Amino acid sequence: MSESQKVTRQEALTSDSGRTWLIVAGVIAALCLVMLWFMREMPPLGAATAGMVAIVIAYLAMVAIRFGVNHLRWRLGLLAVLTIVIVIIFGVVSWMTILSA
Repeated sequence: MSESQKVTRQEALTSDSGRTWLIVAGVIAALCLVMLWFMREMPPLGAATAGMVAIVIAYLAMVAIRFGVNHLRWRLGLLAVLTIVIVIIFGVVSWMTILSA
């Protein structure tokens, strides 16, 4: 395996400004929020709303990290982790809703 193929050497985790992570996470968050909006009346009541709040907080944390963290690798790593967290939040709330039906 050449050096350029290692995951830790990819541009998205080494030299990107973070704007791409915000755009991708914004699209993912918007899709998740729309789906959770339609699930808010399903049991367990409040789960979808709590999921929406958690996703918004995670995205706002991403914006704060993008502009507040100066160390590039830390910033990009945290943005990547929070992007995954948004998907995990949606997955957990969705499974809770499916299992309670």
